[in-house]
Amino acid sequence: MTSDETEQLLDLCCEMGRQLIQNGAEIYRVEESARRILAAYGHAEAEVFAIPSCVILNIRDGQRNYTKSVRIRSSSNDLDKLDRLNDLCRQICRETPPPSEAAGLLETVTNSPSYPACVSFLAHGCVAAFFTLFWGGRASDAAVAFLCGLAVKATVGSMSRLNANVFFTDVCASAFLAFIPTALFCLGLPIRPDRIIIGAIMLLVPGIAITNVMRDVIAGDFLTAITKFAEVMIVAMAIAIGIALPVGAVKALLGGL
Repeated sequence: MTSDETEQLLDLCCEMGRQLIQNGAEIYRVEESARRILAAYGHAEAEVFAIPSCVILNIRDGQRNYTKSVRIRSSSNDLDKLDRLNDLCRQICRETPPPSEAAGLLETVTNSPSYPACVSFLAHGCVAAFFTLFWGGRASDAAVAFLCGLAVKATVGSMSRLNANVFFTDVCASAFLAFIPTALFCLGLPIRPDRIIIGAIMLLVPGIAITNVMRDVIAGDFLTAITKFAEVMIVAMAIAIGIALPVGAVKALLGGL
């Protein structure tokens, strides 16, 4: 490969790693995907290092080293796009197109439309409603939880457009989801706000991250595990603060729920 093609290959692998992390992939998947792509192009001894906020690659070609790193500042869970990225990775390894052509395929997947907004709102509402029923809520509680799910989706979307970090996003989202049932209960509606809040809060609980922490510990990747565990604890603290704000305000003003 020429020097330009090697640089393009590095760019391709770094962007692939960035997209995988931003859409919720595990760190081992990111490193393995980049390593397989590099091996398919004849760089089996390339070094790949990834953590949730950074991907670093190094290729040694003769007496020269090619190194590139990218910074990842945010991530979410988009399993549909993650599946397409995995398929693209396998396609690249199988067909080994020119790096510039592979980069074009990656850009196509990256720019592909995500779920429509109406589908996302409906999913958030249904998840909150069904979890409320699961935790012992009534049909009326599930209906209010559906509204809480819509509020969570709207808040998260608005905070994302403001480039807010995950802490402030979860504080605001959990505060809004707790405010709705608390306010309706104070207005006299026969609902159980505790069941509603517990059901709606499941939208914000970082279940995938918790699972990945345990997976990284078992695999011996303690640096990634510590990083993700810190993120999980920060998210949990943000949720607790957000829930406490409206509930604490009502208790202070009215003497309890």
